Formats: sequence, structure tokens, C-alpha cells
Amino acid sequence: MIGIEIRFLAGRYHGNAWHHDHNEGVPEWPPSPWRVLRALVAAGCSEGLPSAPIEALLRKLSALPTYKLPAAVEAHTRHYVPDTGDANHKRAKLFDSFVAVDGGASNPAALTMSWRVDLDGEETELLRRLCRRVPYLGRAESWVELAVVTGDAGIQDCWPDEESLAHQTANLLTIDVDRIESLMSAPLAPKGPVVPRQLWEVLTFTGQRFRSEGWSDVPGTRLARYVFRDAPFRRAVVSASARRPSQLPTVARFAIRSAVLPPLREALGLGERLRAAVMSQSKAVSGDARPVFSGHGDPSRGHLHAMYLASSEGEGNESRGLVDHFTVVARGGFEADDVIALQKLRRLWGKGGHDLELILIGLGQAGDFGGALQPFAPVLARSAEWTTVTPFVPTRHPKTVRGIQVDTVVDQLRRACVQFLGEAPTQISILPDRTPWQRFRRHRYEGGGSKGPDRAYGVRLRFDRPIQGPIALGYGAHFGLGLFGAVRA
Repeated sequence: MIGIEIRFLAGRYHGNAWHHDHNEGVPEWPPSPWRVLRALVAAGCSEGLPSAPIEALLRKLSALPTYKLPAAVEAHTRHYVPDTGDANHKRAKLFDSFVAVDGGASNPAALTMSWRVDLDGEETELLRRLCRRVPYLGRAESWVELAVVTGDAGIQDCWPDEESLAHQTANLLTIDVDRIESLMSAPLAPKGPVVPRQLWEVLTFTGQRFRSEGWSDVPGTRLARYVFRDAPFRRAVVSASARRPSQLPTVARFAIRSAVLPPLREALGLGERLRAAVMSQSKAVSGDARPVFSGHGDPSRGHLHAMYLASSEGEGNESRGLVDHFTVVARGGFEADDVIALQKLRRLWGKGGHDLELILIGLGQAGDFGGALQPFAPVLARSAEWTTVTPFVPTRHPKTVRGIQVDTVVDQLRRACVQFLGEAPTQISILPDRTPWQRFRRHRYEGGGSKGPDRAYGVRLRFDRPIQGPIALGYGAHFGLGLFGAVRA
């Protein structure tokens, strides 16, 4: 007994079942003998080997094989391709069906095809050489590694059977030796297509000839009925509780594209506009704006509702003070409907300025951003030292009670850190008065909020251990004021 062991290196096999349209989403499983033998022919051509010994080898392998199958699931992806020639930009839906094998790309389980034939040493070595040369099977993304195996393959999972009443069956395209012999003895037709008369001609019969010459099936082949010992596919459906992520995403990151980027000093107004846009999408998804976005009825639960933070992080934009990113943060996490609303957010309409196109570039936890695989995001970094990105505006008026100053800016910062972060900084430094801080918008278009003196402060915070961002404190913190960025070591 001789066999070929097939490993799908990407953990997927992309191959369309014979006599099924691609958009029917019916994958071929297991790979048909016709497909495997043609891959060996292509390998021989790429090696520049003579056809005679390969044809003699493949004639022995034209018998119907049996299969030992790995656990697998049937799946597909859908692609919507715009028709550029259509005035209404109609989109065509395309199915990409495939079979995902056990172990995935990290450790794909093997499939084995076995033939009850005997090969001599030269034929076995030729088969090994051809197998090593096969890069893929089916579609080009179905990367494979083929190896020759000998001996008893053990219990088989799939075998040819034309009479069994088994429920699970498959029709696989195979070589029909009797039909090839009848083609060899048939008289030459004076007109019409040239009929292939040898096994080599059958295996090199092209798809272009199949279509242009009007064939209903490939000459010299037939569909063989195979039955399965067990169901070929596992159920891919999992329970809703299993699909629910163990940790809800808390951060949504948006990049901004616009003819003119807005100035960072308008962060408060931009935060209000962003909140209104997200609430509008939330209403469209859920019927009403979700509390995580509006904050209504939830002002005292530790500020778990969303914060809308504008920042300047792109190269060159930081020095010019231009907003190029939005970050929506909810420490309580985003549920499924919230995520859909965020994904639907595409544009922030201009209000006396340019429209902003929003591109969702990340959704996850704050710690997912700013690492080795992401551009450094100061507002979402982890650091023991933080400095002002947008100015801190006090929520209370400092005053003197019985000769003692209370509610100073430092007191309010320390209290806000304890309330928001659960930890007080070891050092709070008020930066020297800078005129640019006073140029920031410090009045909301709508709504209120506690506010002390109309004064903006630059601040530097130091903790005795690294703190995970974001950190936004003071008046307008949920709309972009009082935002801090990590100081790089």
C-alpha cells in the first residue's frame, strides 16, 4: 500500500466541489483524486521531467484511493465587490468556501490518501520528488506539504462505494481508465474538438479547452461516489455564551482624515460633536442611545460611561497642535450593540469647519495599544510619569477656610486621581504658566458640569508605579479636557 500525506499549512483547504458554482459555497472534501493527480503532473512539468515515467506512475495511482481524514469544519467568508461599471455602484456578493482542518495553521492535522498498489523503488522515489514540488492544492492560498507514506494506513474514514445507503456521501472526480481506453480506440473525428486519447492528455486538459469546446465533463473522468464512516464535518456553531468575549473591549481608536485637521485647542468642542455622532449611531442600532455613550442616569458609578478624547500623535501634527486621533474609552466596557454603533461611525460633520472622516483602527483594551505591534499612543500607554496634553480646568473654586487654603488645584488633582485611578500621585507639579493653555476652549456648547475658575493649567504627575492610561481629570474630562500623555523614559 502506498499513500500521500497532505498537510494544509494555513489550516485551510480551498477547493470548489465539482458541478457546483463558486457562489454556492460548497467546498470539496476530501480533495478529489483528479485534483491531486493534476498537481503531481504540474510538479513534473515544473521539474522538467519526461512525461513517460510520470504517466506510468499515475496510471497505477488512477485506481480509487481511500482516505484517512482529520477533524474539520465547513466554513466560508463573504466579500462584497463593487461594480465600477454600474452607476449605482451595485455590489456583487462572492463566497469563498473552504474547509478548516483541526490544529489550524499552528499544527495542521494530516489527511492521507492511500492506494492498494505496489510501486518499485524508482517509482516511489519519483513520487517523493513530485510531492516535494507541489506548493498548493486547489486554490493558490491552500498551501500544502505532501509526503509519501507506506504500509497499512489503519482505519479509513472515507472510501468508494456505489451501493451503500450511507447518509454521508461525496462525489469526487476521478480518472476513468475504461473511458480513456475507449477514447484511444475511437476513430479520429474529421471536425470538432481534438479528443484526448492518453492519460497524460486527460490530466493536462485545461479549463480553457473545457469552456471553449463546450464539454459537459472532462473527457476520461467520472464522478465516483464516496461514503464516510462518520460525519465529515464537525458543527462549527458554538453557544452564545462561548462566543461572548471574556473581557469586553473598553477602547475604540479612530484615525482622522480631512482636508484640514482641526486644532487641538478645540478638543472640548470636538469631544461634544463626537459624542453626538456616536449617540446617533447608537440610536439607529438600539432604538435609543445607550447609557454607556450618553452617561444619563449613570453619573455616580465611578465614571464608567464613555470619554471622548481628541489627541495629536502623528509625526509633525503634535508640534503643530493638530488633532489626528480620537479615542472613545468606557471603563465599563462596550457591549455588542455598542461595538456595532462604533463600527458604523464613519464621519464627523463639520460645524463651521471641515468634515472629518473617521477610520476605526483598533478596538480592545488600553494595554493593546502603544506596544511593539502598534504605534506609540501616549494617552493609552503605561507610565509612572504623565504630563498635560490638554489643560486641566478645576471643577471647584479654591478658597481659604479659617486661614487654611482648601480645594487648591493640587488638592483637586490629587482627589481626582484617587477617584478616577484609585491611587494618589506622589508628586504633582503645576507647570509654568503658558499662554497656549489659555487658548484652549473651556466652555461646552451644550450641557453643564461643575466648573471652578475659568483658568487652564499645565500639570505633571508622578506615581510610585506605572499607571495604565488614559488619564483625564477635571472639568470636561469626558470630552477631552484634562487629558494626560505618558512621558517616555
